[in-house]
Amino acid sequence: MKSGPVSNGFPMIRGAVMGPIVRALDAAGADCDALLAEFGLSRRQLSDPYEILPLGRYVGAFERAAQVLDEPWLGLRLGNELQLTELGPAGLVFMSSPTLGAAIRKFTDALGSWQSGTLVDLVRDNAWPMWSYRIAEARIWPRRQDAEYSVSAMCHMIRLVRGATWAPVEIHFEHAAPADLKPYMRIFRVPVRFQQPASGVVIHPHDLDAPLKSADTQLARMMERHATDLISRDTVPHDLVDQVRDLVTRRLAREKLVVADIARDLGLSNRSLQRHLTEAGTSVREIIREERQRSVAVLREQEGMTNAAVARAVGYADATVLWRATRNWGRSE
Repeated sequence: MKSGPVSNGFPMIRGAVMGPIVRALDAAGADCDALLAEFGLSRRQLSDPYEILPLGRYVGAFERAAQVLDEPWLGLRLGNELQLTELGPAGLVFMSSPTLGAAIRKFTDALGSWQSGTLVDLVRDNAWPMWSYRIAEARIWPRRQDAEYSVSAMCHMIRLVRGATWAPVEIHFEHAAPADLKPYMRIFRVPVRFQQPASGVVIHPHDLDAPLKSADTQLARMMERHATDLISRDTVPHDLVDQVRDLVTRRLAREKLVVADIARDLGLSNRSLQRHLTEAGTSVREIIREERQRSVAVLREQEGMTNAAVARAVGYADATVLWRATRNWGRSE
C-alpha cells in the first residue's frame, strides 16, 4: 500500500474538510464553537479552506461531533452528502478524469494536497480491485467517523460520475461492527465487512475502464498541477526542530501555544518532545521566542503596521505586552 499524501512530518489536513461537520452542528443547533474550542480550533481559523490542521484534531472533533449530535453514523451521512469542492483539487481531478480507474488513481495521488498521514491506494492484488484508506498513525484512535466518511464519500463520488444505481462489490471497515447495520445497507446496498486490515471500496474490474461523461482533460491537468504545487509548498520537514518551528509559525497569532498540544500533534509525549529538543540544544520556549522575534522584525518593516497590530500578529494581547517581551529579548542576547 502506498501513501497517497506525502507530508513527511506531523499528519495534517486542510480546514475545508471541517465544513460538513460545522454545518451539521449548526443545523442541529449544537454549540459548534465550544466543540471547536475543545480541539483548539475556531471558525476564524476554518474560514480559510487551505488552512493546515493537525489530522488528530480533525479526527477527534469528528468523533466528538457524532457524540454531541447522538448520531453514530454521522460520517456515513456526511460522506453521502459530499461537496466535491471540499476535497480541493483532488475532487475536481476525480470528476474530470477520462475513466473511473484514472479518476480513482489521480484522486489518490492528488489527495496528498489535502491531507497527509494516510495510506491510500487502488489495490489490484486479486480479481477484485479495491480502493483502500487507512490513517497511518495507530495512536489516532478511535477514527470510525473519518473512515466511514472517506468510504461513503468515495461511493458518492463514483455515483456522481457513474449514476445513482452504481453499487460496489462490497465495503470494508477496519473498526468493529456496531449493533445496527441498517444504515450501511441503505447507503452501500452490498455486504459490509468489519475488522479488516483497512477501510475501502471493492469494485468490479470492468468499472475501472468505464468512460466518464464529465471528463475534461484540460481541467484535470490544471488540478493535478495545482495539487502538486500544494504538496510541494506545504511539505513538512523531517527534522523535529523544524517541525516544531513549522507548527509554531502556523499558530503564532491564532491560538495559545502549549507544549503539550504541540507534542500531541507531533505524536509524541510532552517529556519525549522536550528531551529531543534539549538534545538538539533548544526548547519549545526558545523556538517560540525566535519565531516571534523574526516575525516582529518583518512586520515592523511593513508600512502602516501599528505596534498593536504587530502584537496581535505574534500572539500578544496588546502593544504593552509586546514592549515587555522585546525588552526581555534584549536582555537575553
